[in-house]
Formats: sequence, C-alpha cells, structure tokens
Amino acid sequence: MSDRTTTTAGGLRDRWSGTPLGNVLVLAVVTALVLAGAWLMNRSQAQDAAATPVDVVAGDAPPPEVGTPATDFEATTTDGRQVRLSELEGRPVWLSFVATWCSSCRAEAPDIQDAWEQSGGEVEMVSIYLAEGAEQVSTYAERLGMTYPQVADPQNAISGQYRVMAVPSHVFIDADGVVRSTHVGVLTPAQMQEALAQVAGR
Repeated sequence: MSDRTTTTAGGLRDRWSGTPLGNVLVLAVVTALVLAGAWLMNRSQAQDAAATPVDVVAGDAPPPEVGTPATDFEATTTDGRQVRLSELEGRPVWLSFVATWCSSCRAEAPDIQDAWEQSGGEVEMVSIYLAEGAEQVSTYAERLGMTYPQVADPQNAISGQYRVMAVPSHVFIDADGVVRSTHVGVLTPAQMQEALAQVAGR
C-alpha cells in the first residue's frame, strides 16, 4: 500500500509538473512563504521598536505634562561637565531617557546623533541613563559614536522626577523651559525633526 501511495503521489507530481496550473500552484506556495517571512520579520522589528517597561520609583515632582514647566535637575555628564536644566533656558532641550541594555535605544541612537548634528547646536541634547554608572555609560556612548552630553543616573534621581516608565522615553522642552511634547518608544527621524521644529518654533 505504501508503494502504491508513493507511485500515486509521484504520478500526480509528474502530471502537474511543468503545466501552467502547476506553475501557478508553485508560485502561490512560494509567495505565501515569502509573505509569512516578511510578516514575522516586521512583527519582530515592531516588538524591538516598542518601549521596554522599567521599574523606577517616582520622585515628588509631578510627571511632565505638555504646557507645564519642566522639572529642574542638576547632573554631571560622563566627561565631567555640570548640567543644570534651568541654566539651559533660552535654548530648546531634548531629554532622552535610555539604558545601555535597551536594544531599541541602541537602534535609534545613530538617528538621535544625526538629528542633534543637523540642529547645528540650536538644541541642547541630553541622554539620561537609568540605573547605570558613568563608566558604563561613557564606554557605551563612545562605542556608538555619540558626542552630545551623556548623563548617568545610577539612583534614578532624574528618571524618578520625570516619572519614566519605559525606555526609550523622550521629553522636548522649549526655550522657555516648558514641555512641548513627550514620546514613549523609538522615534523615527521624521518624528525627531517634527518635535525639534516644534520646540524651536519653526
């Protein structure tokens, strides 16, 4: 019975092979496989682009809301410079809350660097790393070629004040120190330019 089944299957294959209908069936199967692969790849990329939840103890400041003054903070960058948000008033500021272990943060880092360079110094850019030390952050930033200010937030003091719930998270502040937009998750280059244009009043 097994031989008969094999012979029948072989006969059907030979009968359909090379015929127009057989070619259509083969094409349909190949197309279905390609589409399935593309769907799985897009699904994986979408998951990578999603923000990763983090556990940060909230500070005593209210969460950043569009139209309200940004919470002031003072920090030291990985190259030893002091940064105080209130002293940056007069220029738009982009705060990016990230982590070295976050694949989505790593994926958007080159686009952030490009956007900052294209701003020509018009925007102050600061990346703040949740629960990580200066040496770890410095090594990471150097490896990725990021030249704008990087701040380690080992105790989540700043992240807690800004009620960061996931990384990456972004806060765009105008020249008057007012929050103009926030975004949780990866930003596309177009979204970055749109947010920067908004805080720069363009």
